[in-house]
Amino acid sequence: MPDIARKALWSILAAGTALVSLSSAPARAEDPSPDLLARGEYLATAADCVACHTKPGGKPFAGGLKIATPMGDVISTNITPDPEHGIGQYTEEDFEKSLRHGLRRDGNHLYPAMPYVSYSGLTDGDVKALYAWFMHSVKPVAESPPTTSLNFPANLRIAMSAWNMVASTVPPESGDSATFDKMRRGKYLATALEHCGTCHTPRNMMLSEEQDNYLAGAPLIGWYAPNITSSKTSGIGNWTEDNLVQYLQTGHVAGLSQAAGPMGEAVEHSTSHLTDADLHALAAYILQVPAKEDSAETKPRESFGQPAEEADVRSGELTRIDNLAEMDGQHIYDANCAACHGMNGAGTTDHYAPSLFHNSVTGAGRPDNLIMTILNGVDRTTGDLHVHMPGFDGNSDVERLSDTEIASLVNYVMKTFGSGDHAVTAEQVAKLRTDTPKTP
Repeated sequence: MPDIARKALWSILAAGTALVSLSSAPARAEDPSPDLLARGEYLATAADCVACHTKPGGKPFAGGLKIATPMGDVISTNITPDPEHGIGQYTEEDFEKSLRHGLRRDGNHLYPAMPYVSYSGLTDGDVKALYAWFMHSVKPVAESPPTTSLNFPANLRIAMSAWNMVASTVPPESGDSATFDKMRRGKYLATALEHCGTCHTPRNMMLSEEQDNYLAGAPLIGWYAPNITSSKTSGIGNWTEDNLVQYLQTGHVAGLSQAAGPMGEAVEHSTSHLTDADLHALAAYILQVPAKEDSAETKPRESFGQPAEEADVRSGELTRIDNLAEMDGQHIYDANCAACHGMNGAGTTDHYAPSLFHNSVTGAGRPDNLIMTILNGVDRTTGDLHVHMPGFDGNSDVERLSDTEIASLVNYVMKTFGSGDHAVTAEQVAKLRTDTPKTP
């Protein structure tokens, strides 16, 4: 996708998700049943609403999260039931229009950072449960985050009316989603609630998802959301249903992959909280999505690599250097990575630090995700396990690596343990370091 189109995409997709409250309050319905509230809470978790509407250290759903985009900073809004600062004035009809049609209560358009093109597939019953939970169980917060102010043309919401005419939306489901059979339930989760295609499906020149390439992989704010179709070469066709369930529960499967960046957040806040039945339904559906091939992937990502020969290191082949500017990729790895991932790249025995071979990040046909992981690190919590790797972008306690050092390190790691030397340059790293919006 050309840079100008990508810039335009982020000005649209990350421009704002507010559900703006107005002055006249609707009559409150009678208190919903505990079962309906419990269902609404589960659905909100599956939809990962909290991730975008809670700032670090802030109150749940009170907004204030700042997301940098090429067109300016987006500030997520308060979606608690506070009548003045949140969505407390919304009727169920107002809520439904915002959720499934991208229309605010005042009639203005939302931007698809709020994934209404996916939520359009929600059943009436699930919309009702979500509304009940937000209005009756979420604690009102009397705070108004700063107003989003974007550069032209992203500040013109009226442009979304034309975009909506060409964008592909998920057809609404009917009936009780809790009674769907396994495959129908999996499709409902993937296409609507979990909105997997929002990240993993490439977009056309009109910036809408290419439905003919569903889940075939796409760039995502510096990261690359990989092909997760049933292709055995380019996708995850060699994974079992149990493999994918474990990944969605924990963010890690030894010998396959681990989650970081936006996917790490999705695992932490959403998929790790789904029931086993829903996880198996979601996995079963994804694993049968028609295969799409990618010329950048020559064989399964997880099939690359083997342990490095530790004897080569200990025999003196790593010559002593006194000038740090002379460090090559192998010296940089030895100084910064080997303590956790091992001199041979095998990681720790408990897999806390993953192996760098048989790893879909180092075996990928693109170096994007390895660069971003080195820059930003990993910070993921599932259950009682907190997985942490510091980033080397200079914003953590570890020493900052230069653009040249990170490029050398990426090329060494991918050549030694993965898909080969990708000739990553310092300029590529610098662009990701300075131009890429950070994930929430």
